[in-house]
Amino acid sequence: MKLTILGSAAAEGWPALFCECATCQEARKLGGRNLRRRTAYRLDDGLLIDFGPDALWQVTEFGIDLSLIDDILLTHSHGDHLTPMSFYYRRQGYSVVTRQLAVHANAHALKCIRDVTGPSEETFRLALHEVRPAQQFSAGPYMVTALEAQHASDDEDALNYIIQRDGRTILIGHDTGWWLERTWDLVAGFRIDLAILECTYGLLNADMRSHHLGVAATVAFRDELQHRGALAAGAHVVANHFSHNGAANYDELCEWFAPHGIEVGYDGLVLEI
Repeated sequence: MKLTILGSAAAEGWPALFCECATCQEARKLGGRNLRRRTAYRLDDGLLIDFGPDALWQVTEFGIDLSLIDDILLTHSHGDHLTPMSFYYRRQGYSVVTRQLAVHANAHALKCIRDVTGPSEETFRLALHEVRPAQQFSAGPYMVTALEAQHASDDEDALNYIIQRDGRTILIGHDTGWWLERTWDLVAGFRIDLAILECTYGLLNADMRSHHLGVAATVAFRDELQHRGALAAGAHVVANHFSHNGAANYDELCEWFAPHGIEVGYDGLVLEI
């Protein structure tokens, strides 16, 4: 499997649009891997994970043909991960669309889409599938297991995902605090080859574990995966989903994570397993 990080920032992007903080000013000056769009991923050629406000830039920058995308997994409904209006433009008169697109998401995220498109999925060539924590389902050639993330409010089940194909396993683990015990128990049954882990709080709140993680908590999360036997031998671990409020640029994050054997994600990073 080939996973491309299409975006690596938290909600505001990096640099944040109107922000005058030193970290954003530095990112504008340095450019390169310090410029981060909102978090999303492409897996091989047929699956996307999250579809937020930077989708147009991402598909053009990375040469993605959306007509080849059969499935989208949504982690939750927050605005940096879901832009419902984008799906409205699939209808006739706005776009020529010949293939159905399956969207897998929690009930709240699907409601956000239906609030824009109305009840007729066929008008937009959409197939909307509700996903619940601990549910297993197929998305094209992939077997997907939804995990209960600790992130959204009580009225929404934010999700992380384990994705499997051809004996290989990927964890998409952004936008979560420390998992509940039942999630750790579930994940212990897998052997993960590539783990994408949350790191929104960066260096500023290094051990934060509520709704998001900081750098020290990210390392502890990786260590807990190892303790549970959930990481395969030689597993590749990547930190992703960074906020400018974490107060560390790309090189500073790399310097911090290097002794722990964790790679720092950036827009355009390609990971193959």
